[in-house]
Amino acid sequence: MQFDIITTATQLSEYVATLDNSPISLDTEFVRTRTFYANLGLLQVSQNEKIVLIDPIAIGDISAFWQAIDNKACILHASSEDLEIIRQQKGDLNIKLFDTQIACAFLNHGASLGYAKMVELIDGVVLDKGESRTDWCARPLTQKQQHYAAADVLYLEPSLAALQTQLAEKKMTDFFEQECQMILDQKMKPIDPDKAYKSLDNLFKLDRHSLAIIKALAKWRLQTAQARNLALNFVVKAEHLWLLAYYQPASINDLKRLNLLPNEIRIHGQNILSVIAEVSAQDPETYPPLISRLIDFPEYKKTLKEMRDKIKACAEKYELPVELIASKRVINEYLSWSWKLNEQQRLTATKPKLLSGWRFELIGHQFNY
Repeated sequence: MQFDIITTATQLSEYVATLDNSPISLDTEFVRTRTFYANLGLLQVSQNEKIVLIDPIAIGDISAFWQAIDNKACILHASSEDLEIIRQQKGDLNIKLFDTQIACAFLNHGASLGYAKMVELIDGVVLDKGESRTDWCARPLTQKQQHYAAADVLYLEPSLAALQTQLAEKKMTDFFEQECQMILDQKMKPIDPDKAYKSLDNLFKLDRHSLAIIKALAKWRLQTAQARNLALNFVVKAEHLWLLAYYQPASINDLKRLNLLPNEIRIHGQNILSVIAEVSAQDPETYPPLISRLIDFPEYKKTLKEMRDKIKACAEKYELPVELIASKRVINEYLSWSWKLNEQQRLTATKPKLLSGWRFELIGHQFNY
């Protein structure tokens, strides 16, 4: 397998000048253990059977490449984390996405087929995945690492060509392209700090005052994590946010009694207490409404079963993975939209997945709960 390694801005500029309008295969290698943002260690690119490994650590600024792929067709596999990095580096996601994992799903090869399994299925080649957990930010990269990285884009374009033929035969091309665009749209939605608390557990156990506190703390934690480039739990653990909201400590000693980590108290203790005090001084009318659980709705279990049965029948009819059409989370998203919002709120809220695009066409139109 032949590939070039780009380690200077001059080499990158010369390579970018060779790019044309043919599809570009992309993959990223990164490290994200303690940081909020992933640290890009290597960028693999293939176009017209020419593979290059771009070293962002050696080059520094690789914005010339990101500008060059604007509005171009880009082939990725299991693109979610790659897209986060591209958006972080490029500032947008102005590309035409072809995700081969999504294509495999529409061809009923499972909802999340791995790259190596896809290559084995389509090309009959068994890849060595031994370097997948390596430190991609360490230098120098070994020959084994380089060959592993290059192989991650070697088969993307030929695999997509085979998959697109099968998608066309199955009349799923339009649905596949819709799903890829929906993924891009979702990844471009900014994180709303005021909604950060909604992903936390056990909110239904909190009263409105405690909910206002955990909402403010989650917002503060997110903004602190972004500003300091720290993973969220390296600011304050999620379960500790709940304890803080429930017990509403007023002093450093109170924080110690809650068994927060020493670093949480030493670095952030005063900020935590300030956030709690500010919320407590607010008008209670501004507190968020109580959180209701779907499982507490009398019709939930029956409705969930009915919807799952219909989705399963739809999956069998169209030979699709059930999870591609609707996981339990997607069903719950629909029921929350339908049951928890009034008519006016539903008009302004984002439509649930089951009522959008190809999912509505296949099955969503049958639901009226």
